Amino acid sequence: MPRLLLLLLTILLLVPFSLATLAAQKPDAAESDNDLQAELPRIAAKSPQEALATFKLQPGFRIELVAAEPLVRDPVSISFDENGRAYVTELPRYNRYEFQGNGTVKILEDTNGDGTFDTAKVFLDDVKYPTAVFAYNGGAFVADPPRVLFCKDTDGDGRADVRQTVMTGFNLDHAGEAALNSFRWGMDNRIHLSLSLAGGQVVSTALEDAKPVEVRGRGMVFDPRNKTFELTTGDGQHGMTLDDWGRKFVCSNSNPMQTLMYDGRYIARNPYLAPPPPAVTIAPDGKYTKLFRTSSIEPWRNVRTRLRSQGVVKGSDEGGKAGGFFTAATGITAYRGNAWPQEYRGNLLVGEVSNNLIYRATVEPKGVGVVGRRADADAEFLSSTDNWFRPVQLANAPDGSLYVLDMYRELIEGAAFIPPMILKHLDVNSGADRGRIYRIVPDNFKQPPLPKLGQASTAELVSLLESPNSWSRDTASRLIYERKDPSAKPLLRKLATESQSTLARAHALHSLNGLEGLTAEDVLRGLADQDPHVRIESLRLAEQFAADSPQICEALYQATGDTDRQVRYQAAFSIGACNGPRRDAVLAALILKDGDDAWFRLAVQASLGQGAAGVAAELLRDQPFRESRHGVAFLGKLAEQVGTQNRDSDVATFLTSVQSLPAEETKLAQTLIGGLLGKANAKTKQQLTGTSNAKIAGLLKELILQAQKTATDEQAKPAQRIEAIRTLGLSDFAAVTDLFTELLQLRQPPKIQSATLETLVRFDDAAVAELILEAWPQLSPSVRARAIETLSARPAWITALFNAVDDDLVRPADVGAARIQLLKTHKNRAIRQRAEQLFAAQALGKRDDVVKAYQSALSLQGDIEAGRQLFRKNCTSCHQLEKVGTALGADLKAIKDRGSAAILLNILDPNREVKPQFVGYVLITSDGRSITGLITNETANSVTLKRADGTGDTVLRVDIDELSSTGISFMPEGLEKQLNPQQMADLLAYLNAVE
Repeated sequence: MPRLLLLLLTILLLVPFSLATLAAQKPDAAESDNDLQAELPRIAAKSPQEALATFKLQPGFRIELVAAEPLVRDPVSISFDENGRAYVTELPRYNRYEFQGNGTVKILEDTNGDGTFDTAKVFLDDVKYPTAVFAYNGGAFVADPPRVLFCKDTDGDGRADVRQTVMTGFNLDHAGEAALNSFRWGMDNRIHLSLSLAGGQVVSTALEDAKPVEVRGRGMVFDPRNKTFELTTGDGQHGMTLDDWGRKFVCSNSNPMQTLMYDGRYIARNPYLAPPPPAVTIAPDGKYTKLFRTSSIEPWRNVRTRLRSQGVVKGSDEGGKAGGFFTAATGITAYRGNAWPQEYRGNLLVGEVSNNLIYRATVEPKGVGVVGRRADADAEFLSSTDNWFRPVQLANAPDGSLYVLDMYRELIEGAAFIPPMILKHLDVNSGADRGRIYRIVPDNFKQPPLPKLGQASTAELVSLLESPNSWSRDTASRLIYERKDPSAKPLLRKLATESQSTLARAHALHSLNGLEGLTAEDVLRGLADQDPHVRIESLRLAEQFAADSPQICEALYQATGDTDRQVRYQAAFSIGACNGPRRDAVLAALILKDGDDAWFRLAVQASLGQGAAGVAAELLRDQPFRESRHGVAFLGKLAEQVGTQNRDSDVATFLTSVQSLPAEETKLAQTLIGGLLGKANAKTKQQLTGTSNAKIAGLLKELILQAQKTATDEQAKPAQRIEAIRTLGLSDFAAVTDLFTELLQLRQPPKIQSATLETLVRFDDAAVAELILEAWPQLSPSVRARAIETLSARPAWITALFNAVDDDLVRPADVGAARIQLLKTHKNRAIRQRAEQLFAAQALGKRDDVVKAYQSALSLQGDIEAGRQLFRKNCTSCHQLEKVGTALGADLKAIKDRGSAAILLNILDPNREVKPQFVGYVLITSDGRSITGLITNETANSVTLKRADGTGDTVLRVDIDELSSTGISFMPEGLEKQLNPQQMADLLAYLNAVE
């Protein structure tokens, strides 16, 4: 594996290293002598009252202070109890890598009703890293990775005396930017959690003998009553919100807003479905949305830019622009209150802590998804001239306003990205004793009475489900669920049928369900509701009755004819709770109606854990559909599923349908047979290749013959040849050995050679290794990397590779440092031992020594063009710059902001600290094949691994025997063995020059 092709994979998102490490990176004498203190005046903190004067807000609104230090410090999450008291988590540990103290959970209270908090009690003071809180049942759930706690004060002193671990196993990344967060109450009587990027092996303590569940890349819904959880769809980093109807939105540092297009629990119904990523970016310009910052650029940024321009420190001068786009989006929140004008309901607001502002977008329908468009022209909804303003989270409040949690820090950026000569004049601790909470209200806002829902009767709580304020509805819903008062059932049933509020009718149905009082009759009435949102919620609630109620299933089937597209989309998922030929016919009809939308095709297939062959047969009878592009695509997916499931009756049904196609549609028939065989196991392949059915045998034979012809046709388009080569994977290996040998010849383009190697891995035959090693001298360096990946896929092939290294046919350098590390930790003992023996001379030097030896690269004059060529030759399979390469690794467009010292450290010591998404994984399939790479997508059913050469595999979980983390960065150590200091300087020069 080339040593440079991954060198940037973790640069941008590797966590900041310790200040001790930074101090060890001494600048040269000239830099040390140049005292920059005079040019680095510290930006003074402002008092809470002074800070109020720094805000610029859209007309018609004002911002008010509701809490500040010393009442609160470093606030990062908030949850209001039924009486309006606020549980607030404080996170002083953030960005203070040597801090040894604890975080805190406080209860803030407004005792005189003026709208500001005047008392604070310490609820918890022995939590290390509290990232989220949710008020429940007189106490609160608190996220403190690796645990989620339930804590409660039972003696009235304000401090928690009950402390129970309800879940454990959540990871916490070293930077602390990828922990679980954003606990949100849903209409479904569950707490929805954002699990961010760190993952973990999580277990509920409420279940005896429960096995830990990997939560990486997922979302979670938690039942606070029985303290169990389900996994669902997830994404994003810090921030998750639900709109009034439960649509989820998430954000991450560089992506201000995404929506989740499906619930992973539906996908899990069909384990043979590999879905696309659930998160879809809805901001048209994404990260590069123009932001209207009103704060000045910090002096340290200006000095860093000047020093870069002078060449004193490495890095781009940024073209005079150090801000103005998303680099630290957080706390996405849908406004759902009743204090603001009606047109603001449903708007999305996102904090941007580096740019000291809050961005606002309106949400518009787009197919079955949405798009979020900038709401405020030429200005932000809220911005501040105070560089200390850090709006990390937002919250809908009891008074209908929007609360803003301001961490109020002088420095929010990672210290690792600031040159030591500048950093010594800054203070990463500055502001850790401060924090503010604001509320945004309209100009005509009047303080309402404080809520006292803890004293409300059941009837009063039911009536509050009609409130226009989401906090009142959600809190009433929660209290109804907590109290379990059966007297609420008739009141809720009446509300569900008679209320003028569509939200109240839907809430009432869900609350009935939470009290175990929902009936099939209630659901049927909901399915006939005049409002499509209520019909959608009723579809979800109907699923629990489907197995025992033909009437419910028939109502679900009827919903596929609804005039509303969103209702039909939900119906496609919900119908999966039913079974039988009638269901399959309805799903086929729905595909004929809405199958031009890829999300509908996904929803229908999610409901086809059984019945794929029957639906395919129905669709194959429709000529316009099978001639359409989307029709061929969906039929191909069904063919793959039938082959993977390997049910004899389904295979027979599918083949009967295929052979009934007219002669002029032979190409489609061959495509479907290829899809069936491509995912089938060895038994099914044997049955089909040896079939006595003359038509099927003839189609398969013609398919392979045509593939052989196209694969070797050097005049054909590369894409056609590659597709043909993949089709050859359906053949018997012995029959195509000579052809594969020809396709690996030197005259073949690298893409053709790589496609051949990708296809060869599908054959479990010892002769595959012999074929590859015979062709080894004719392979280019980039193709050799793919060959090593293939040879590492099966134990017998690894042995052949070792023999080739022993015979000096393959050099250890061609195997690559990362691969050698994996082989030395292989689960096969014999492979581990031989790797240790064979590659003993490739032992790497101590990282600190290597980093020290390469410091000279920071002072060498680099050649930009030479660096460009190094990048394009070795890095573009994982990274893209100047529109060249593949965007597998981190986005490098903002690399010029990072500084050469930090880049150099992470290149030479990539395992110092690694972001979770850049750890390598090894996946072993059920047929013994080994796949290594980065996990780029993970769902309930599948895992997608991308390799260093830009190719990848999506593997169904039913086909995974083992999936384990290597524990090390996907970017290998050992670059110093291939790159000298001058070449490093060239590469750094190029990276810092790219605009």
